[in-house]
Amino acid sequence: MPFDNPSKPIYSQDDWNVMQAAYNKAAATLVVKSSSEDTAKVIAETVMTAFNRGNRDVNSLAALAVIIAINSHPSVRGGEIDQQKRFA
Repeated sequence: MPFDNPSKPIYSQDDWNVMQAAYNKAAATLVVKSSSEDTAKVIAETVMTAFNRGNRDVNSLAALAVIIAINSHPSVRGGEIDQQKRFA
């Protein structure tokens, strides 16, 4: 899910870059293929929420997003999908 800076920016371009980098890292870890996936939405929401609370570290934001996404969707296992659910 790309983070685009709207015409009336609330965030600086550097802020958007940090959030995008964190999203990209978390999405790559979980092998998210589409921004419409539920996992992608959880990642984006988690990154933005943590950023709004003062977290500015890309690795920390990404790690938190991965943890929240895994806990939100038990079938997600760090890049692998539960094989029973996948082929069911």
